[in-house]
Amino acid sequence: MQFLSGSFMILWMIAFALYYLVPPKMQWYVLLAAGIIFYVAGTGGIPAALLLTAISTYGCGLFLRNNLEKQKEAVLACEGKEEKKRLKETFAGKRKRMQILYFIVNLGLLLFYKYSVLTLPFLQKIPGISTDFVKNVVMPLGISFYTLTAMGYVIDVGRENCEAEGSFLKVLLFLSWFPAITQGPFNRFRALGEQFLQKHEFDYDRLLRSIHRFVWGAFKKLVIADRIGIFVDRVFESEASSVPGSIFVCAVVLYMLQLYADFSGYIDMAMGVSESFDIALPENFKRPYFARTVADFWRRWHITLGTWFKDYVMFSFVMSGSGRKLGKAFKKKWNGMGRHVVPIIGTMLVWFFTGAWHGRTLNYMLWGVYYGIIMSVSLVLESFYPIWKQKLHIREGKGYALFCMVRTWGIVFVADILIRSESLAQAGAVFRAVFTRLEAGALLSKRITSYGLSKYDFLLLLLAFTVWLAVSVWEEKGKDVRAYLAGRPAILRWSCYYGVVLLLLITGIYGGSYDTAAFLYQSF
Repeated sequence: MQFLSGSFMILWMIAFALYYLVPPKMQWYVLLAAGIIFYVAGTGGIPAALLLTAISTYGCGLFLRNNLEKQKEAVLACEGKEEKKRLKETFAGKRKRMQILYFIVNLGLLLFYKYSVLTLPFLQKIPGISTDFVKNVVMPLGISFYTLTAMGYVIDVGRENCEAEGSFLKVLLFLSWFPAITQGPFNRFRALGEQFLQKHEFDYDRLLRSIHRFVWGAFKKLVIADRIGIFVDRVFESEASSVPGSIFVCAVVLYMLQLYADFSGYIDMAMGVSESFDIALPENFKRPYFARTVADFWRRWHITLGTWFKDYVMFSFVMSGSGRKLGKAFKKKWNGMGRHVVPIIGTMLVWFFTGAWHGRTLNYMLWGVYYGIIMSVSLVLESFYPIWKQKLHIREGKGYALFCMVRTWGIVFVADILIRSESLAQAGAVFRAVFTRLEAGALLSKRITSYGLSKYDFLLLLLAFTVWLAVSVWEEKGKDVRAYLAGRPAILRWSCYYGVVLLLLITGIYGGSYDTAAFLYQSF
């Protein structure tokens, strides 16, 4: 069930109506029912994997809560520092073993499904297991997202950052919140779980704001992302030796924008749907292509995934006993430079797992290693930048800012060749074309229109980019576009609204038989 399908619109309207008609204490049941219907409709079968994750998450959370309570009682009842220390270590050991078991089960499920190209042949050999069963019942929807969300919840309970939920259905609602289950953003239970239980009243202005954000997301998806996708797909489906390097450059640059428009468009729609129920989701994008460094780019792109890996992978390693011992050893051996070793190892771990999470091919692994190296080198050289700027007499004006942004785009450009190519061989062929036979004149010839898009389409993209850029520049300056328009005269306000809607309806790319193309991040 896609966001832009008729079935989803019907589900949204029915859930919205019931939500504000039932008593406040019953509202979260409506949201749970909507989540289950959305999941079952999208999967086409029994949500076995989701239920298993929810059950294990609920059970592990209760175990950790009870263990912590028993630990506090036992420590208060005993005397002597050594005895208290021993008790804490004993209880902590039990929590650690339970968490390890939990992670093995759920990461095992994630790897099993994510690398289904290896597991499907195995399943099909089991007597009584048909191909249809494997595809329609076993394969879960959004497993990459809800698994990490569930693991974050368990870690937070173990760290006492949030209280374990005593209701299984509320844990299931948290994991199956339908606007966010397939592509995020990643949520924390402390922020999202509390909102489900609050009293929510209908608000007309909030409904309008939610629709505005949904439509804006649909505009980015249908008008920009899906139109770009036609060109990019045609280019990368062509024999690499027959495509000029300049066409590949154009395709990769457009793919960078396609990926951003597609994913941020989905997030806008998800946040719009969630806002209509008065449930706030965390922002996942902050105009990443305005970033001046790669680190800043990833602080602005898929923010909730970045903070997840930072809080639960990097922090866990750096603050662990092994990480601290390693840090002390390298600081002692290499003096000042030694302080970078542990953060670098943590950075490489984060990016290795980020690459593995995004895809199962070597392209994604190399993509993760590439960013890990870039980030690690930047970390080491960071303290030298002010010295070099002073010696080279570099002034941080608009020109320097533009240079930094273009440099960041170049680094992202190389990375996106890796993840858009079907294989490392194709990626190598693209690089060879870009650096050995650019043929810049191809961009101004009729050849540019032989990859699925007409001059009319390119003009529409230019118009859409202009609108998108204007909104982005305004937001980068700290202005709320929706709030600004809400305060304008009705004629101007509704002209803008209808203008975007008409542009969406008239120029949107809906795919074969007017069915919108799948969201790119669903494949991650």
